[in-house]
Amino acid sequence: MKRGSVLDKQSVKRDRQKGFLLFKRTLGQLGFGLIKIFIFFLGLGAISLTFIFGYQFLASSPYFRLNNIVVTGVNDDLRGELIKISGIKERESLLSIDPVAIKRNIEAHPWIKSVFLKKEFPNTLYIKAEDEEAVAIVLLDEMYFMDREGIIFKEVERDDCIDFPVITGLSTGGKKNGAYLKGVASFLNALCLRDTPLSVRELSEVHVEEDGTLTIYLNKLPFKVFFGGDGFSRKIDSLRHIIRHLRATHRLYQARSIDLDYRDRAIVGFIG
Repeated sequence: MKRGSVLDKQSVKRDRQKGFLLFKRTLGQLGFGLIKIFIFFLGLGAISLTFIFGYQFLASSPYFRLNNIVVTGVNDDLRGELIKISGIKERESLLSIDPVAIKRNIEAHPWIKSVFLKKEFPNTLYIKAEDEEAVAIVLLDEMYFMDREGIIFKEVERDDCIDFPVITGLSTGGKKNGAYLKGVASFLNALCLRDTPLSVRELSEVHVEEDGTLTIYLNKLPFKVFFGGDGFSRKIDSLRHIIRHLRATHRLYQARSIDLDYRDRAIVGFIG
């Protein structure tokens, strides 16, 4: 009994020694791993600080100071206005300029459609702006400019040029206004592309009927023209032939209406 007891105690003692050695080894490995992680983050922090201080040094260097801003795509008056609203600070470094913020600031201008920016080191910033092109004025609760795509982009202000055809017949908040304006834009674009005695500038009014069909009124001719809602290129060609015929027969100023909303004919109404 005593011999077995001694052996058991020795066995327990060996097990304790093995456990202690295993714990010590595990603790050592864990400590070594923590040291490696600490060294890694220490090195990463040092690299980050190097980049930060390096960037600050370069950003404050006169070599990268912005001293040349080139703005294209707009006239001289608008060019100065865009630089002013861009948010670019005087003597700012080209490195510290935020193109996203500048683009957002400039595109907030009602006459600017899109902006493209390019940095050319060491000290030049190129700004290419595409300005909005008005083709008509839409009469709603107020007057608004419309572009070639049929999109309203700006309210007409006191100093704006208003030498554009006026689009009438739409109601404020009408659900189909967007679709109807795209139809008007399609008509105006077709008119620009066709060889006709008319031009967009000679239009006085484009009236949108309740069903979206178009009736136009002209500045120098006494009649109105019913264009319907589609087939504008073909109808514009028909109008060209009708005007030439009326002029040749000396009946141009006796006409009061021309209805082109037919597939194979046109109807001309005269005085009386």
